[in-house]
Amino acid sequence: MKIGLICEGGGTKGAYTAGVLSCFIDNNITFPYCVGISSGTLNLMGFLSKQTDYLENMAVNIATNPELIGFKTIMREGQIYGINRLFELIDGSIPFDKIRATNNPMLCETGVYHIESGEIHYYQNDTLINDNRLAKASCALLMLAKPVTLNGEKYMDAGLKVMIPIERSIQQGNDKHIFISTKEENFVRKKAPLWQNVLCKLCYPHAKHVQDDLKLRDARYLQQWNIVKKLENEGKAIVLRPSKDMGVKRSTQDKKLLLAWYKLGYEDTLQKLEFIRDFMNKNAD
Repeated sequence: MKIGLICEGGGTKGAYTAGVLSCFIDNNITFPYCVGISSGTLNLMGFLSKQTDYLENMAVNIATNPELIGFKTIMREGQIYGINRLFELIDGSIPFDKIRATNNPMLCETGVYHIESGEIHYYQNDTLINDNRLAKASCALLMLAKPVTLNGEKYMDAGLKVMIPIERSIQQGNDKHIFISTKEENFVRKKAPLWQNVLCKLCYPHAKHVQDDLKLRDARYLQQWNIVKKLENEGKAIVLRPSKDMGVKRSTQDKKLLLAWYKLGYEDTLQKLEFIRDFMNKNAD
């Protein structure tokens, strides 16, 4: 059986995913394949290197650092969200362990949005481990950060088009899937408001596919979620998501709240360990 681990984004809500992955590390739960989008990429880096301290630090301490967003960031980086400062903070505290990540046999992929074509390009372990421009591109949110150049091509956060990379996990030949969601039960993605569509048109006047992808984002999220639900009903997928709503948003700056959110991810997973192991060990029908 091939099992794929799937991590969506969600900004600072990704602290929940960091808690889930820390629980996996502490309990020796591994996967042959994983794929992440947006902040899910940063979390999977910590999972690849098996660093629970990296995961907690990044999701709680660094995510709430005031230097990542605001006027100073605009002056320093020319963008609202300070991606370069983000990685400076990571490297200056608990850096990503490249050696341990390289020695991990798990195939890890991250998807990024190709500005020119509107396609999602997936890169694997070697690029993710050795070129932080890939992780930066995965965090380059539409209209909040400038696209990142990688291999001569410009990329940004794939969450504009693919929020739940379930189809990628299927394409990679996985029979079963574990999806870590940062969204509470009954979450419904809303349509992009008019001001976002207008701003997108101003920022990308010659890229109609970018404008269209923003307008279709809510419908695509539902489509991707429905695939997960179908597989779950067939016994081929399980969803790990927050057991309660703690009021965490994608831009939450309350460190105590994010720490509690991280711990919720850990505890929710700990309580489901037997169920998760049974799912992973049972052959599909």
